[in-house]
Amino acid sequence: MYDLVIANAKLLDPETGSVTENNSVAVKGERIAEVFTSGENDSLRARSVIDAGGRFVFPGFIDFHVHLFRHGSTFGMDADKLLSSGVTWAVDMGSAGWMNYPAMYECDIVRKKPRLSTFINISPVGQPGKGISEPLDDSLMSLNDIVRRMNEYPGMIKGLKVRISMGIVKELGIKPLINAVNMGNELGLPVCVHPTDPPEDSARVAEILREGDIYSHTYNGRGSTILDDSAQVKAGIIEARKRGVIFEVGNGRINFTYPVAEAAAKEGFFPDIISSDATPATFHNGPIMWDLSRVMSKFLNLGMSLADVLRAVTITPAERLGISDRAGRIAKGCDADIVVCKMDDEIIEFSDADGNIRRGKRGFVPEITILRGEKVFCAE
Repeated sequence: MYDLVIANAKLLDPETGSVTENNSVAVKGERIAEVFTSGENDSLRARSVIDAGGRFVFPGFIDFHVHLFRHGSTFGMDADKLLSSGVTWAVDMGSAGWMNYPAMYECDIVRKKPRLSTFINISPVGQPGKGISEPLDDSLMSLNDIVRRMNEYPGMIKGLKVRISMGIVKELGIKPLINAVNMGNELGLPVCVHPTDPPEDSARVAEILREGDIYSHTYNGRGSTILDDSAQVKAGIIEARKRGVIFEVGNGRINFTYPVAEAAAKEGFFPDIISSDATPATFHNGPIMWDLSRVMSKFLNLGMSLADVLRAVTITPAERLGISDRAGRIAKGCDADIVVCKMDDEIIEFSDADGNIRRGKRGFVPEITILRGEKVFCAE
């Protein structure tokens, strides 16, 4: 007997875009045991049944860029709150450096419900917030100490984070990014760069990145953006994608603007990964970001296909984290991390960092989140 069956489910294959209806997803323990056609005997095959009522049943969403260091950074939020947005796996994107990583892990990672991974900041103190910029001088970089943290927390550190905004790097210019990439080469880790208002042209930033590195805040409007003077995506940005650089949303509070996103969308330059950059200032706090499901809806209304939006919060981030054998799919043997999701057709208001308002009628509304086979969120 199964522990749980989710019946009358609509499933989307993000690889092909095909949709099938009248499915049942059976769960045994913490894994998906079987996917089959729904029938009258579903209730006899499981201890518990959820009737999805023809709604979409998606793999648990992966939010690739959040900030969770509540006890050491004003950017940090409570990871458990992410469950209401259908997020079952999240990545703290460089809130801590090697000095305060143990504090973040013990206080804000280890006892939280969602599955969590991290990138470690190349600055020893990470991102304190409250207007305090992380120091990035060469003399403070310590490869050995990052290696020590990787050994102490095996499997937790998935990459390196560096912010290169002009207000942070100042006279250091592009050097911190070069240092981060060099460290990534030594450690065998990808680098995620925050390029909002960069010290050099955005195409130069992308040129430094390697295959598998992450260009975050892709649609920000500060300083040199991904667009040229003709409002077209720069050739260097397109070339970087061809080389395997990953382009990620990281919506946040100041890192998404509609003029950039809409111009890029006209050329079909959509993100590889959709992420929220959730903090206490943005999570469920206004239309600029709200949560991951709302950012997904934002890109659906920009013309990105439903299948591609789903890939950008499941398959692609799972591949980047090295967990695609267990996450990102509704399939036998995968983790029983599942979202029952209504597709709303009511007017949704979206906003950007500059107060530009857009309205759309296609939106993701998570109604039930299942984590490790257990219901952890249910909208009332």
